[in-house]
Amino acid sequence: MSGRPTLRGGPAQPGRAGRGAQPGRAAQPARAERAARTPPPPSELVELEVGAVAHHGLCVARADGRVVFVRHALPGERVRARITDVSHDRYWRADAVEVLVASPDRVEPPCPHARPGLCGGCDWQHASLDAQRRLKARVVEDSLRRIAGLDLTVLVEALTSAAPDGLGWRTRMRFSRTPDGGVGLRAHRSHRVVATPDCRIADPLLASVIADPSFLQGPASPDRTGQAVELVAMPASPPDGEPGAVAYSTRSGRWQVVQVPAGEGGAEPEGQRSDSPPPEAEVQVVETVEGRRFHLEPGVFWQVHPTAAATLVAAVRDAAGAAPGDTALDLYSGAGLFAAFLAAAVGPTGQVIAVESDEAAVRSAARSLADLPWVSLRALRVTPATVSRLTGGSARPGIDVAVLDPPRTGAGREVMTALLAHRPRRVVYVACDPAALGRDVAVAAGEGYRLTGLRAFDIFPMTSHVECVAILEPTSASDPAQAGAVAGEHTGDAGQGVRGFALQ
Repeated sequence: MSGRPTLRGGPAQPGRAGRGAQPGRAAQPARAERAARTPPPPSELVELEVGAVAHHGLCVARADGRVVFVRHALPGERVRARITDVSHDRYWRADAVEVLVASPDRVEPPCPHARPGLCGGCDWQHASLDAQRRLKARVVEDSLRRIAGLDLTVLVEALTSAAPDGLGWRTRMRFSRTPDGGVGLRAHRSHRVVATPDCRIADPLLASVIADPSFLQGPASPDRTGQAVELVAMPASPPDGEPGAVAYSTRSGRWQVVQVPAGEGGAEPEGQRSDSPPPEAEVQVVETVEGRRFHLEPGVFWQVHPTAAATLVAAVRDAAGAAPGDTALDLYSGAGLFAAFLAAAVGPTGQVIAVESDEAAVRSAARSLADLPWVSLRALRVTPATVSRLTGGSARPGIDVAVLDPPRTGAGREVMTALLAHRPRRVVYVACDPAALGRDVAVAAGEGYRLTGLRAFDIFPMTSHVECVAILEPTSASDPAQAGAVAGEHTGDAGQGVRGFALQ
């Protein structure tokens, strides 16, 4: 530590993280004064009173009048933090390295690598699972309030069949090679690889192979430190006699399979590890949801929590309310997860239009949904133009129900506008980023749609990520009070503001 005195700060005001001074002439001197200060060098220790939670596993504090985003802290704590980034004029970043006054929600992280300066894979291992869900709920609430102007209370739900300790759930992971030939994850906001052979959130099948990654010594193994290694768990299939296995891909891009011996990763059959893979075209991951089997190429997107797909299918199906004969739209349809169950709802007299740009995902959907000929798979990028033309020339009426599950960046203004121009009676938006959801909900309000239902799910325990399922419906033209109205509190009453909806 340098000879500089330790800086002290207080908590930032909730909802003002990173905004700097408020607009106006009076704010200018304060802003100029802050800019003129010499920032502390990286690694300077500051004592902070930690305020509200922010996105990405951060909490907000202030040091010397400056906003500081702090990792490894919890609201209400007093910590000693090491400054890690002073490159921004409006805020700094820091890691809490010593807790002076602890929150009652603080627990000992179950993973030895979830520490300042080490693995960046998890954000909230130092908080109880209940506290993690409350923190994620506050992030969703804040995003919807700041961006969409909606004031509501959010409850983040645990998955009913999830492990009670929040560990061992991640079935798809990207590791990097370490200098000794093992695997690891990258440090937070860094390219540095931290060895994590005992990653606590890895699915048991993945955990069994990363602990002894000897299968990576073949001709296609990564040959330099930091080289990516993709791993996908392939659960045992007792009816088919298939043992548990892990599909992996390295620099070659070719997928191979390593079998997991009996007693490791929950695999039943006896055997030895084998990296004698079938031909690449035969490597498939089979996922089962409500009895339907999805045959996936290993690199195709699928939810990483083993019970997330079934949870989201039930929530989306209930939210969509698709009826026999409806035309349903599934944007960013991936491997056809939602399209399959929308097809069951609309039946052979209806139609499902599924749009996905990833060709491997479309191939996987075609295999898995071959028994549903009323699903029309479109290998197209979701753009305003493609969305606008979806029903062009069709004898059917327009879109009745739409489901979209966009990437983390969201759908965006132009796609949302094109979608809502079809005037579906209901839109179900599956979101993995609260800020993107807030922005697109605000766009929908400008197009005459309002948020009428919202559920949030903790399908990524120990991390800052949260999945939301939102319902958008047309604002009633006959009820002026609803036009542009701010949604009310989440009361569970379908007739009052934003409502929850029950899993079937």
